[in-house]
Amino acid sequence: MQFPRREFVKDLFAIGAMQGVFAIPTAAHGLDALISQGAAAPNSNTGAEHPDDFWLNFAYATAKPVLPVAAVGPSRGGTPEEDQEAEKQPVFLHYSSESGFNYAQNLDASKLTPEGDVIVSLNTSTLKVSADDQETFHKYKNAQVRVDVSQAHRVLPFMEQMSYALVAGMHAAEPTKLGKPAPSVQALSIESDPTWASMQQIPLPNGEGRWALNLEAQRAESALSHFITNMLRVAGEFAPVLGLPGVALSAINSFNGLYNSLRAMPVAIFRGNPVRVFATREALAKTGSPGSVTGMLLQSGTYILIDAKRCPVLDDLKPYTVRQGRIVPPSTSPTELDEAAADTLPNVTYATFDVEVTPATLLKTPPEKSPA
Repeated sequence: MQFPRREFVKDLFAIGAMQGVFAIPTAAHGLDALISQGAAAPNSNTGAEHPDDFWLNFAYATAKPVLPVAAVGPSRGGTPEEDQEAEKQPVFLHYSSESGFNYAQNLDASKLTPEGDVIVSLNTSTLKVSADDQETFHKYKNAQVRVDVSQAHRVLPFMEQMSYALVAGMHAAEPTKLGKPAPSVQALSIESDPTWASMQQIPLPNGEGRWALNLEAQRAESALSHFITNMLRVAGEFAPVLGLPGVALSAINSFNGLYNSLRAMPVAIFRGNPVRVFATREALAKTGSPGSVTGMLLQSGTYILIDAKRCPVLDDLKPYTVRQGRIVPPSTSPTELDEAAADTLPNVTYATFDVEVTPATLLKTPPEKSPA
């Protein structure tokens, strides 16, 4: 499938998707050449374990929430290839100081917002990388993390559902000059960056949406990896690259075609289609069978996403707490959070998001006119 890449990039400029690039003027240098290179090169994303249709189907696909492999056993009932892919899907955990760690699909529905519309804020996030994933990042030089949240319902009948996406690039962290191991914890949110700001005010009409996280390295050079590498030379270890601040699902679908064609033989750490999320009791009730809904409950607190293969069961998480997005022992001091997080669950890569759910009225019905 061919995509008019240069024209589509112009469209991205028009909707503000690349504000993060132009927040660092020197990082924008050479973008046109990179897109031209990508347009001239054939799509090399042909690895059997990552078929081309993943991103082409992503905008309208829906995944079921998963539990850790340790909790359900190594086989998930599919083919070996399907089970292997399921192990890369993130488990969504929720943490609060009152109730500790819980699977997001098993939260107490009585604590959800009662009804109506909500605004969801993904205020901050942290990525903690395991030692073996650090080696993967070093081998392939860079990685991309992508966060997607989309609406399940239209704000108005003549509008499409809106989607919010952030694509960011990361360098593999290098060992320090003192010979200490490379830092494994990166703070992903940058408060002043407009691409990240779009993820902090996400309206969900009727309290329902979908959420996905994907994290991957690249086996081979690609137009996307060239672009991200140039960004990181200026911005440091982490840089938001593309942010789509509330565009129609059809536009995200077109963007996904471009995104897919600019990648090359990815190595997935997290790989999952969007999962349904319910932020109100009313949204659950409208499904007709709230006790058997295959989705997650969305309430304020910290969400931790860990791939199903390496995710600990809840009993293994009881000794820990979450502070500033890091899973650490309760006695950890504020100055030792990164070091403690690196030593805690050392073989686990996870991303954390501080979520805030606020009731809202997205559109008000005009008052009826009084009879003359």
